[in-house]
Amino acid sequence: MGPKTATAVVAAIGDGRDFDNGRHMAAWLGLVPRQHSSGDRTILMGISKRGGQHLRILLVRGARAVVSAHFAELGR
Repeated sequence: MGPKTATAVVAAIGDGRDFDNGRHMAAWLGLVPRQHSSGDRTILMGISKRGGQHLRILLVRGARAVVSAHFAELGR
């Protein structure tokens, strides 16, 4: 995470104490799928796209860069 993304996270979220865990913060940002489960059935729906679009884009681009670098290293 670079300085631009870190600054955007702090500006949008603050210290993060309002969230019980990381998944709650990710759901607030719209990064995790909605889930409807009962018994042994788990249904994952699309992401909600809540929160700030700019912050979500920065986080997704950063994650893609990490995954791309990881697979590039595996291909050596």
